[in-house]
This record gives sequence, C-alpha cells and structure tokens, in this order.
Amino acid sequence: MSKTSIQNYKQLIQSLPVKNQSAHIKKKSWARISYKGKTKIEQIVFKKDDIEISRKDILDESNADFKIIKTLMWGYPTGGRNNNIQKSLEHFILLQKILSKAENKNLSLNEANSLLNELDNIKGLGPSTWSKLLYFFNISFCNQKCQIFDLKIVDSLNKKQFCEFEEYSWKQDKQNYFKYISLLSDLANKLDASPDQIENFLFFYNLNYKF
Repeated sequence: MSKTSIQNYKQLIQSLPVKNQSAHIKKKSWARISYKGKTKIEQIVFKKDDIEISRKDILDESNADFKIIKTLMWGYPTGGRNNNIQKSLEHFILLQKILSKAENKNLSLNEANSLLNELDNIKGLGPSTWSKLLYFFNISFCNQKCQIFDLKIVDSLNKKQFCEFEEYSWKQDKQNYFKYISLLSDLANKLDASPDQIENFLFFYNLNYKF
C-alpha cells in the first residue's frame, strides 16, 4: 500500500503553469482530415504551416467551431489514430450544438449523464476526446469542473503511487470519470491549487517519475 501523499508535492503542483501547456501542429498532419467549414477554419487557425496552440489559446477562444478544432489539434497534433477524429468530425454540427448548449454551465447529475450519453453516441468520440472538449468548454458537473481523462491519465492513476488514488481500479468509463473529477475537486481544495494543475501533475510527473 502506498504511503506517499500527493500533498507532499503541494508547492510543485501550485507552481505548474498549466494554461501554458502547448502542442505544435503541422498543417500537413491534418491535411487528410475533412470537416464542415475546413477551408474557412484553417485559413484562420493556420496562419503558418506549423503552429503552436496552448491551453490558454483554446480557453480564450470565443468561437465554438474554432474551439472544437483547436481542442482536437491540441490533443491530437498528428491527427490521431484509426480515423477517430475524422469519424467524430463527420458529426461536427451536432457536436458543436451539444457543446455550445452546455458551455460554461454547471450541470446536475441527470444533465451530466444525458450529455455524456449524447457524446458517447457520436462515432469516434471516446472519453479521451470528450473529456478534453468538456474541459475546454468549461463545463461542470455538480459543481465539479470537468477535467481531461485520457488514457495517459488513467495509466498514471493506476500506478497508485499516491494514497489518494489507490483505492480505485481506474478505467475509462462514466462512473470513473465522475469519481475522478470529484476527487480532483476535493484535492484542489486541500492543496490550494486548481484541479487542472493536479491533472497536469498526474500527466507529467506521476506518469514519468517514481516517488
């Protein structure tokens, strides 16, 4: 059983400049992917053939269409695997409608379940992707801000290096997602940090360091 507490790394977590985390995207990597309004969006997003997008750039984006595309480019700079991005963007209008309706809102448990069911019904859109979109569209479930819950985060949690995470067997599903954002919200209050700083710590440090 792990004896280490994540609270031992409070100062490090508090100092993480999470909004500056960025990805480099080459226009040619996204050339094979098509979606509604691609030409118009790429004219605006791709000022150059090689761009850099930060979390802050996406969070500050007011246009829902651009926010979706920038989120996907940031999360999958090489265009993703198995054509999942292509499949999900075939439902671009529906995706934009679903996310715009919930943007900046605090949803009840029933509303949250309904939203996740709608997103799960979009082909190619799994937890790794919809959790990124929920995060960047600033959506909360029961007063708990949605956070990124991709496979690297799940792998990090399952290392069980910290006592705060060891009682669960983490996997990518709705119930684990609810537990995850609730746990990060509680820890953020204890650490006087933001939930996404903890997520960033799990992604970079817990995944790649032995404590």
